[in-house]
Amino acid sequence: MVRVPNQLWCRAAMAVCVLSIAGEAAAGICVDVDLTFAGREPQEATVRSMQDEASAIWIRYGVQIQWPASLLEVHCPVVLGSFDVLVEYQHSPTTHPRGPIVLGSTRLVPARIDHVGIHLDYDETQSLIESVGDSRLLVLAGSPVIGPVEIGRALGRILAHEIGHVLLGVRRHQAFGLMRPSFTPTDLVTRQRGAYALSTKEVERLAVRESELREYQHSAPPIHF
Repeated sequence: MVRVPNQLWCRAAMAVCVLSIAGEAAAGICVDVDLTFAGREPQEATVRSMQDEASAIWIRYGVQIQWPASLLEVHCPVVLGSFDVLVEYQHSPTTHPRGPIVLGSTRLVPARIDHVGIHLDYDETQSLIESVGDSRLLVLAGSPVIGPVEIGRALGRILAHEIGHVLLGVRRHQAFGLMRPSFTPTDLVTRQRGAYALSTKEVERLAVRESELREYQHSAPPIHF
């Protein structure tokens, strides 16, 4: 789950549940990720940036993301899981109730990854990254304003984090890396993605999960798309 502590939000130094470390490609997993936007039609640049970012974060670990409704389809011979992602526009008031702001959430499944739901909050994500000052934006993102590419990049990183919970099969977070519990708005807007990595133990866990998912694939009816 991706959250922003309310206290940090008020200081415009908010943190999100996501982040990284380092790792080597260790798996051969392909998953299907279907995107749905509720509330309004997204700009094409936002969707493409979101897909590019989530794919780039996971491909270094041998995880390919197949996007069935786009030109970025991987066309994997074997798909080991699927996700249904809802990106929702739900404008929030400027003052929030006490407690963390949730940018993304999902639910762990005990066995096969079959159309697992992931929810992302577009408006909260946009508000979060817009807290970065213009001068910092120019340095980090190469632009003094937040545009569709920057929003897509942030959403892609949040999505990659939520996918990580399910692929790794863990609720807990790590101290650093993609599965870190929180990070700052500047981490979401920067073009560099070095902070979005897995630890050595997480890479090892991913290899185990690949074996488990392949066993589920052979012991259950196929996933239909």
